[in-house]
Amino acid sequence: MKKMVLAFGGMFLAAFLMTGCAGVTSYQGAPGPVFLGSNLYTNVSGNTMVQPITSDFTVVKHNVTASAKMMSIFTCINMGDISYATLKKEALASAPGADDLVDVRMDYTMNNILGINEITVNLTGTAVKFE
Repeated sequence: MKKMVLAFGGMFLAAFLMTGCAGVTSYQGAPGPVFLGSNLYTNVSGNTMVQPITSDFTVVKHNVTASAKMMSIFTCINMGDISYATLKKEALASAPGADDLVDVRMDYTMNNILGINEITVNLTGTAVKFE
């Protein structure tokens, strides 16, 4: 009986350590990590496009860019800011006088090795001024 309990306990522990779910979700154009279970290795990438604005505007600068990173250690300690607001502020800083971004594209990659996750987000868009 003890051997059976140890065998099932060992199989359960192995299944817990070897399985997991990781991904990058998108909510209104802003990527956010999803980590469930323990992750030993993950390499995920994806992209998001924010819908263009249809009001009247003047293009200030094409192809403004911004980049941000976030690191998560065992999903307990999270450092960094990959929010859309932060990326938008950085991109607009390179185009003085612009009010907003249109035709926004966000590419992100996530690497996970033994529970240490790093997410990099790159934003590209067109800086505009509303009329």
